[in-house]
Amino acid sequence: MVRNIINLEINEVSSSLISDYIKKNKSCNLSKLLKNENLKIYTTKAIDIEKDKLFPAQTWASFNTGKAFADHKCYWYSDNLNRDELIWNKLVFKNKSVGVLGSIHSSKFPDDLLKNKNYKFYLPDCFSSKDLTKPIAYKAFQSLNNTLVGESSRVTGLKNLFQTLFSYLTKVLISPKKFGISFFSTKMILSIISYSILYRNKEILRMAQFPLIASIFTDLYIKYTPSYSTLFSNHVAGNMHRYWYAYDRSSFKNQNKYPNKWIKKNKNIIPISLDLLDNFIGHILSKEEFKESIILITSSMGQEANPSFNQKFLSKYDGKIKEINLFLDNFYSFYYQKFSEKIEFIFSRNMAPQYGFTIKNKTKKDISIVMKSLSDFVASLGLLNKVNEEDGSIVLTIDPYTDMKFQEKYNLTEANDKLLRYGFHFFPIDDHHSGSHSEYGSLITINSTDEFDKKIDKYIEKKGYMNYLNYFKLITEYLLNEIF
Repeated sequence: MVRNIINLEINEVSSSLISDYIKKNKSCNLSKLLKNENLKIYTTKAIDIEKDKLFPAQTWASFNTGKAFADHKCYWYSDNLNRDELIWNKLVFKNKSVGVLGSIHSSKFPDDLLKNKNYKFYLPDCFSSKDLTKPIAYKAFQSLNNTLVGESSRVTGLKNLFQTLFSYLTKVLISPKKFGISFFSTKMILSIISYSILYRNKEILRMAQFPLIASIFTDLYIKYTPSYSTLFSNHVAGNMHRYWYAYDRSSFKNQNKYPNKWIKKNKNIIPISLDLLDNFIGHILSKEEFKESIILITSSMGQEANPSFNQKFLSKYDGKIKEINLFLDNFYSFYYQKFSEKIEFIFSRNMAPQYGFTIKNKTKKDISIVMKSLSDFVASLGLLNKVNEEDGSIVLTIDPYTDMKFQEKYNLTEANDKLLRYGFHFFPIDDHHSGSHSEYGSLITINSTDEFDKKIDKYIEKKGYMNYLNYFKLITEYLLNEIF
């Protein structure tokens, strides 16, 4: 009997991190499952791109299409991708039911989403300009989620956060379950708030998104029980980038990058984020509807101690384009000083420090000229930048966090005074990217079957890992009985 597949896409969590968590937490749900031989840990490896170029939008595109980067050419979130090749759409074409919540590139909507009965539920990632969901009852939650992600920065702004939440309060009170409010999520959120207070770290509040989407996923899965379903979360990855040094200082040669007070305050944040995942696993396995499903924990890549962190310049602040229309208005003025032809960009949502654009109307100018003008404009503001283009998708990268010359020339107040009128906002930081991308991801199985295990074993290579492009083959072979 073919079981349903539930895929928990926990971004950038490596199999080694999960193994380390289990060893240190003998009483956790994952440890008990391993002891009872209901959990197996496999390692995946991203092999289609150089390690130093790994990026989540690229690796998840490869992972969920089975296509190498050279074939799909999707690197940034706003880049084009053949949506028909995504695994959930492939399964629907083969008359299998699916449920999707937050998976990267799911905002590239299928045309027949609302009409096709095989899409049981579909809440896309937060890089869409549309608040489209199935069922439509979750549209308000998606709108809130998109707003919070769009307004987020390296530093959580509590005032804007509470203002946004308050604006949705009436809708939440009318339909709390449609916003993920349940006994389970409330309990988890209260623990997150208590940790934020205990460690005096407001960034911990970012993790509150996970209990909400986890609760929504639970409700939707119980109602529809699709053959294949996904839940994506970034709540561990962000903490690894910020706090790997506090979590595992022994991995770094320079033992004095941060004061002991900072390390003590932040050393438990990565384990706490894994606690949330572990609690969710225990929660769903207590329900009959989940017990006959194969549950996967996957990641298209992992993280490790940043090998270059010992010599890393610790920036005092970071920044982003907060008012994109103001930025574009200034760029247009710069552009018109050289060219008479009118130009207009359509802004495509991306994750800072990347900003995506497409040209609204066809231009007589070569797109490379437009790209150079955009780069020249940002350079005229004193900022390093990079502009990429793939199939009409323009991506601008501006990373003040790594721009040493800019940081050395301007302090925080001076940076804001200089560039506020261009739509930028700069803010102080006390954490840095001590965790960096690794090519080794994870494929962890819970409640697997002999049949599914044999299919995995077929794809494990002699070096002990599975080429992550074979995940697509593994799932379609199991659910569709297609042989590759």
